[in-house]
Amino acid sequence: MTEPDASPTASPTARRAWGSLSRAEIVAAALDIARGEGMAALTIRRLASELGASRMALYRHVEDKEALVDLVLNAIAEHDVVPPDIEDGPWQDRLRRLAAGIRRELLAYPGMTDVLISRSYHGPGALHLVETILRVLADAGLDERRSARLYLVFIDLVLGRLHRELHADPVGHHRNANIVAVAERSDGDHPRLRAVEPYLRDVSAADVLEAELDMFILAVETAAEASAKASAKASGETAAEAVAGRESQ
Repeated sequence: MTEPDASPTASPTARRAWGSLSRAEIVAAALDIARGEGMAALTIRRLASELGASRMALYRHVEDKEALVDLVLNAIAEHDVVPPDIEDGPWQDRLRRLAAGIRRELLAYPGMTDVLISRSYHGPGALHLVETILRVLADAGLDERRSARLYLVFIDLVLGRLHRELHADPVGHHRNANIVAVAERSDGDHPRLRAVEPYLRDVSAADVLEAELDMFILAVETAAEASAKASAKASGETAAEAVAGRESQ
């Protein structure tokens, strides 16, 4: 006869000591959940389980899920989006690097784009990002009025492009399958479509973003020229002198 197992039954996972939970631990664990399982999985209950803490212990640091989401957004915006060398290089490259950072981090956290589209967030990390974008636009030569307008265009471009890419992208491959099929069967009725058909297959979402950024940068350059002309008119300089003075700074 087999002897009954005399080993003690494993006890439930022990709760950590009261007061031992730090804000840094909460943020790190929340980031891990959001990155690995998506924003929808980030709840007070799930985080408490991950940390081996009670929900009441968590509530000492974060009052609800909205505050928890704000912690995650702040950590990403403050530490991961803005490159440490963002002040280096031409303003055009700096804008591209900011766009790449926003896109990279949002893709790394499933559901984060939807969170940002549906709710506003203006914590320290977000304000740091906003200030950085505005500083780059100022370095491009924009005045305050044009900076404000093109800052909003930049945010709309980057977030909007990614949101469309993740949901119903009008330039996605699945949306263009029919027109590509028509192009393949075309016998001369649509020569330009037939000519570009091989390249339609190769255009990626990143390619579309790059082209949109090219157009945005051209818009900034045009606005900077308008700013220089307005400044020159106010000071009595020629537009060329105003531009030259700005570029020498």
